[in-house]
Amino acid sequence: MDCRIVTVEQGSDEWLDLRRNRITCSRLADVMAKPTTKRYQKYRHEKVLELLGHKHVEENPEWAQHGREHEPRAIAGYEFKYDVDVEHNVFLISEKFDWLAGSPDLLHLPNYDAGGEVKCRALFKNYKKYREIAEQHKGTTRACPAENRHQVQGHMMLTGFSYWWFINYYIGDNLEGGLVQKIHRVAVPRDNKLIEQMEHRCQEFMLECYELAGLA
Repeated sequence: MDCRIVTVEQGSDEWLDLRRNRITCSRLADVMAKPTTKRYQKYRHEKVLELLGHKHVEENPEWAQHGREHEPRAIAGYEFKYDVDVEHNVFLISEKFDWLAGSPDLLHLPNYDAGGEVKCRALFKNYKKYREIAEQHKGTTRACPAENRHQVQGHMMLTGFSYWWFINYYIGDNLEGGLVQKIHRVAVPRDNKLIEQMEHRCQEFMLECYELAGLA
């Protein structure tokens, strides 16, 4: 694996400190947005404040809280359905760029040889929609929705892996067939072209942040 593994509880103060001054995979879409957009400028402002020593400047959106509430059940379901053990409380830091990091939803144990991104769906129609997209585009990068593509490919950029599991989980209890019908995964292959583009943009982004903070 092309990164350091830090065992840390996700959401803890130590975890937040590790995120400071680093681009994380969950925010790569912000870096890849046009520099004139609000999302790009907002994330740049957050990183500049962190470089200047401010703490806890990153907002905690409602969707993130939703994921944290339901992820333990999703991960337990994943372990049961696919007969694997996984680790959730880890933070990965790039060996190549110390400012690049990520918090995978799961890494396969005992060898950390595969990882995955979990999306918890509140509505069955959404779970069904993304499951069908995954099946329709199985074996291609399009198996992962566009809104999650940078995050998923970012973890492959970070780890060097050739694929990453994209996992959909339905949080409801109204399905026949129980747990096995509530969770679905698809292997998303590595997109080297996109990864090269992200690496270049991340370097430009961090340089811009350092310059704005007066540290370049």
